[in-house]
Amino acid sequence: MFKGKNMEKNKKTEISTLIGKGSSINGNLKIKGGIKIDGEIVGTVETDGFLTLGSSGLAKANVKAKECLIAGKVEGDIYVENTLELDKTAKVNGDIFSKILKIHSGAELNGNCSMKKEPQQPDDNKFFKNNKAADKS
Repeated sequence: MFKGKNMEKNKKTEISTLIGKGSSINGNLKIKGGIKIDGEIVGTVETDGFLTLGSSGLAKANVKAKECLIAGKVEGDIYVENTLELDKTAKVNGDIFSKILKIHSGAELNGNCSMKKEPQQPDDNKFFKNNKAADKS
């Protein structure tokens, strides 16, 4: 009866793709729906849904998502259409482009931050070809 808000929240964070702890992917991922990363990815990650990088997750990648929660480590730029949340265990080495940014005490951010009503869209050349973190691998 009163489940409307919870159902909305669950739909928003629904996971259609999981990269488990101990898994490693090298390449460009383009996902429909939500994704949770507890393993490692080198390259790029793009989703039209919610992206969660768990505390064991490592993304040596540029990341693009509608909504995003980071609890692990990102070495690359992050582009988020709405809200980006950095959990207390998050470590980000790269630039952030987001409409709304929530940073918990303990999170680390080494890079620039740009917040606008309409978030900046990545230049495809930079997003797919100029990932310095992926180049180091």
